[in-house]
Amino acid sequence: MPCEHTNWRVVYLMGVFSLIQNTQYSIYLTSMFSYLKKLDTTATESQFGWIMATSSLGHCIGCFVLGWWNSRTNRSAPPMHCGFLLMLASNLVYLLVDTVPPSWVAHIMMLSRLLGGFGMGNSSPMRTCASLHSTSSDRSKAMASISGGRSVGTVVGPGLQLLFLPLGEVGFTIFPGILSLHSNNAPAFLGIVLTMVGFVSLIILFEEEVAEESDKKAIADLENQYHTLKEEYPSSDVIAMLICMLTRFVQNFMQISIETLAPAILMMMYFQTRQEAVASMATTYLTTGFIATVLYILIIFTKLSTIVRDKIFNSLVLILFVCHLLATYSWQFYTSQVLDVDFSNETLTGCDKTHFLWCSDLTISPQWAFYVGYILSFGLFMPFINVANATLYSKLLNPDSQGTQQSLYDISNTTARIFAPIFITLIYSAYGPRRAWEFLCILLLFTTFLWFIFDKRLVPLKPIQKRTFVNDGFEQDKSPREKLVS
Repeated sequence: MPCEHTNWRVVYLMGVFSLIQNTQYSIYLTSMFSYLKKLDTTATESQFGWIMATSSLGHCIGCFVLGWWNSRTNRSAPPMHCGFLLMLASNLVYLLVDTVPPSWVAHIMMLSRLLGGFGMGNSSPMRTCASLHSTSSDRSKAMASISGGRSVGTVVGPGLQLLFLPLGEVGFTIFPGILSLHSNNAPAFLGIVLTMVGFVSLIILFEEEVAEESDKKAIADLENQYHTLKEEYPSSDVIAMLICMLTRFVQNFMQISIETLAPAILMMMYFQTRQEAVASMATTYLTTGFIATVLYILIIFTKLSTIVRDKIFNSLVLILFVCHLLATYSWQFYTSQVLDVDFSNETLTGCDKTHFLWCSDLTISPQWAFYVGYILSFGLFMPFINVANATLYSKLLNPDSQGTQQSLYDISNTTARIFAPIFITLIYSAYGPRRAWEFLCILLLFTTFLWFIFDKRLVPLKPIQKRTFVNDGFEQDKSPREKLVS
């Protein structure tokens, strides 16, 4: 039955877990590509895209399995325990990357990211738990806790790489010949710490209320005695659910695409070295994360959540994302070109015209627009669409059980993580950043169009009125009285 009172302790705890798992999962983003190139000089951008896609494939499978497990047992704790253990295994495997031959590096990275993806399936039981423990009026705040933890962790995690830069690429030895700590594998150590904090907190702080079989039987007997109809809600609107899932897919496809291409673009278009690109993106991630954190706090703890209109904010933010792409597009009227500076084989800065034919006429968009656009889109605009879309989606579903449906919502996000690195790196390698930006614009505009077309179907699910018969306990009375319930 719908929740009558919001359990804020459970909601906030799910938000903290979401923050922990997304921070440890995304902390690798800024250094993974450069680490791959360092250990295997023959590694390519496409190979890195496949590593990221493997991670997302694991996330997709993990979401469905852990979400189904949650829905099947009506318990959130066991699948979340499993998810944290899988994330721990992922971080341990990543520590082995620099101990294997260069030809194995990409495969070990794939294995690590695959296990981490399985563990990230925790997002389904977390979202379901927060939804079932919040009232409809508090749903936007509850979803802000989960989405806030995810979004802040996703942008703050890569920014934490700044803390590890002083270690250098050599670092210091922990176990001679076996294990050392340096700037490239330090994220795995921090990931282990964060995962253990989440796992222990889940055991100590999370108290799950589960109905006993005797209670369920008593409720069923009472319903039969009074001829109460159990099904009070109609079936969810599949079209509305698909549009919400598509929106989540497209918004994350855009963010992941830009994050995947950012190191290459900074080195190619703005002539930054590998270390400079890592540092500048880490700073950008931290700035974005700070803004998003403040905004989520305001949504959760102030009346800002009351101004978030589900349908309006979804359409508006999608249009603002298009404006971001237009502002950072390499227009022909820009005077500076990437070939103004020769490509360096030593630092890998500049555009390699022998490898990329599109270098010849590519202009340089303003560097400040790249950073400002990223910060505004994913620090200021993204929190609103995350909260608005997740809130509306949860209201489209029957409140009695949402585990499987919430897993499908998370799968729409993880599917973006599978396809975005692959497609965007293929488009970038073959046709350059212009075609990549144009492809993203088409996806955003198409999704926005669907919100306008199906506006009347994108409404919360409401219970239907049913007739129930009251039995006063007198068998002789064969004409029961009727009353309407909603």
